[in-house]
Amino acid sequence: MTRPRVAVVGPVPPIRSGVARHTAATAQALARVAQVRLWSFSRQYPGWLYPGEAERSADLHPPERLTIDWSLDGVSPLSWRRTASRIASWQPDLAVFPAWTFFLAPALGTVARSLRRRGVPVCAVVHNAVDHEAAWWKNRLSRWQLVQADRYVAHNDTLADDLRNVTPGAAVEVFPHPVFDDFPQPRGTLARRAALELLFYGLVRPYKGLDIAIEALALSGRRDVRLTIAGEFWQGVDRTQAQIARLGLSDMVEILPGHVSDADTAELFARADAVVLPYRTVSGSGIVPMACHYGRAVIASDLPGLASVIEDGRTGWLFPAEDAGSLGEIIAGLDRTQAGAAGRHAAAFGRTLTWEAFARRILP
Repeated sequence: MTRPRVAVVGPVPPIRSGVARHTAATAQALARVAQVRLWSFSRQYPGWLYPGEAERSADLHPPERLTIDWSLDGVSPLSWRRTASRIASWQPDLAVFPAWTFFLAPALGTVARSLRRRGVPVCAVVHNAVDHEAAWWKNRLSRWQLVQADRYVAHNDTLADDLRNVTPGAAVEVFPHPVFDDFPQPRGTLARRAALELLFYGLVRPYKGLDIAIEALALSGRRDVRLTIAGEFWQGVDRTQAQIARLGLSDMVEILPGHVSDADTAELFARADAVVLPYRTVSGSGIVPMACHYGRAVIASDLPGLASVIEDGRTGWLFPAEDAGSLGEIIAGLDRTQAGAAGRHAAAFGRTLTWEAFARRILP
């Protein structure tokens, strides 16, 4: 039987982002049951607009054994039409697009609309239905991309509901974020420094609530805790350093600003007893499956996008969003034995979240 042709359109490594890693893993899982080609970005954002250090990293590599066309430019409408024509000439049976940011919605939406007009069904893998730091015009751009799809896959029911509000009547499949299984195993190079090691990992943006975690650490009253903040700051690192100093936590908090390599990621998760996600708002997080991969407990806001994949008291702990006092109480009462047990349960849960099962939800 002839395997279907699937065109996957979106960022992949060496582009640096969770969505890029997700798109690559999705394409590789689909390639086990279909003919797959990738169309990715030569550039996503203009340099003056991108808030990070660089879009690409030399330590990240494109997915192996897949044909990749790097013809898409997020700021060049000519490339959008050219990419759509190239995809159409391959005659795919399905096109798959991620949806996560308003800025790239015009590019991806234009390609998707062009393919649909040529009779190619479109499936959107929706990471965000609306922008985390919302403005009406951002959400309007995001919606424009979303309505170009025939059906959708999301990682939790809350995101699916958001999607149905944006696109009434949308056909949405739900499957939790699969576990990234391509991160290396740790070598154990980082020594423990305290009775309890906590990790805040990933891009630092206001909605992720780093300031809440720092305040909670102070409110816990403990001095035998160390918090590591590892990731690129998309907000002022000076403000974070000032808060740490004001609360007298300089000897308890380590900041590792900038891109974190996969090898360093493995070591940071290995040292941590628990990962802290004090988000103010969220539709889902790739950090939770990373914690599952490394067998680490998660302490997170009780937002639906997190609560749906964290079993309170078993795979981690939940606290009311933006309530630093409640988070502080969890930190005050937590020990390494409890965190280790929760981490083992998280690892077991993670083994049920495979990319192959996720790919089956994408295929018609």
